[in-house]
Amino acid sequence: MRTPWADGPEFVTQCPIQPGATYTYRFTIENQEGTLWWHAHSKWLRATVYGALVIYPKLGSSYPFPQPNHEVPILLGKLFFFLSKYDSY
Repeated sequence: MRTPWADGPEFVTQCPIQPGATYTYRFTIENQEGTLWWHAHSKWLRATVYGALVIYPKLGSSYPFPQPNHEVPILLGKLFFFLSKYDSY
């Protein structure tokens, strides 16, 4: 992957994606397979978007383990929020 110019928080390593705009991140994956995860950086927000990135073996190659019958990516997350001592609820 090795493209750090597009990996990091807005205004540090790249410009933010504006509301209503699109962004396509093209990258090459070599010698890796399995399930990884991706996430977004936006200000200090912890509850941003994230998801699974499933990398299958190259066509014609076999799995390094018995081939699964099916897959179900499960993502766990936690919503972070902070209450100021001045907030009242």
